[in-house]
Amino acid sequence: MAEEIRDCGVIEAHLTPFVDGEESPSMRESMTAHLAACPPCRTHADAESSARETIHAHRADLRTAAPDALRSRCAKLSGLGVRKSFVRRWMPLSLAATVVLAVSAAFLYGVNNPVEALAASLAIDHTACFMMTSPDPTTDRATAAAGWQQSKGWQIQIPAGLPDEQLQLVGVRDCASTDGKAAHVMYTYRGKPLSLYILPKDEGHSGTSSLLGRDAVVWCAKGRTYAVVADGHPQDLTRIVDYMKANAQ
Repeated sequence: MAEEIRDCGVIEAHLTPFVDGEESPSMRESMTAHLAACPPCRTHADAESSARETIHAHRADLRTAAPDALRSRCAKLSGLGVRKSFVRRWMPLSLAATVVLAVSAAFLYGVNNPVEALAASLAIDHTACFMMTSPDPTTDRATAAAGWQQSKGWQIQIPAGLPDEQLQLVGVRDCASTDGKAAHVMYTYRGKPLSLYILPKDEGHSGTSSLLGRDAVVWCAKGRTYAVVADGHPQDLTRIVDYMKANAQ
């Protein structure tokens, strides 16, 4: 008989095997009942499942090899505070493991293609954040920018939404796949997720990419690196990117 889960902290330890279909029948029953009654935990589980499905759909591109350098990088990240359960297997991948591997995407896409590597990493973060964070249309960019400076120690300038373009600011958070070093400014564009990433230094690389079902544009300016990641391959993305280039900092 399945026991009732009363502590949400219990979910964390079992979420990866639950999403991967490896949990015991009794625990799976308990997890299912808890998720049905707990929206925050259900959102977390949905994010894990969504990112896993994204990577699974593109595994032919990502699993060309898991070189020793990649595994060493993952182990290093684990030592920096990433839970070991995140990297306990190569496939299938949970959301957390996916984020760790996306940080090391240079090894997957080739160390000579840093734009593709960064784009892959941010595409995963983009997917995860929009699954795990409830968009807030009341987000105030001045308040969010002040909060970022206070917590991170460097300033950001957040472009306003554009009602005529159906571009709406819905949140600001740090980017998990860059160890929190990048500001992730979240928008919806014509009803679909769109992200602006601001990295605090010029990485020296610019370009475009289409990976994991997302379009990405990366550029450097003002001593920083910026990236726009969008769902749905919008044909007029260039206009939004131009707006971000003119107003982000």
